[in-house]
Amino acid sequence: MKDFSWDNKYNIDIERFDNQHKHLVEVLKDINKAMEDKRDKLAIAQVINNLKKYADEHLLEEENFLIEIGYPHYEEHKLHHQRFKEQLAKFCDDFNSDRYLLHFEIAVFLKNWILNHISVVDKKYAEYFKNIN
Repeated sequence: MKDFSWDNKYNIDIERFDNQHKHLVEVLKDINKAMEDKRDKLAIAQVINNLKKYADEHLLEEENFLIEIGYPHYEEHKLHHQRFKEQLAKFCDDFNSDRYLLHFEIAVFLKNWILNHISVVDKKYAEYFKNIN
């Protein structure tokens, strides 16, 4: 998979969330590096677990922020997060079942999440936040 880097066009202009999103890109790079280095299953599992833990923390913080600002599309946004977490949990289960090339699928999934969710869906709440301030 071609290396993926943060581009400022993905910014939602809420610094704490931009920083968290940038960190997700770093996790994606870690997954790609693990693939390139042909690391063992335990090392890749650690990278995947770090992704899951960080994503859970980030999504919860983002959801709490949406409640705090009274975002009218909160439930829809939360559903996007729920689907993300379900897919990530499935990847973890599959990986633990020795499914081949799973780390590649996770990298593709995370890249698509960044390209689609962050740069489209998250920008909607950022726009709402700017309008109420």
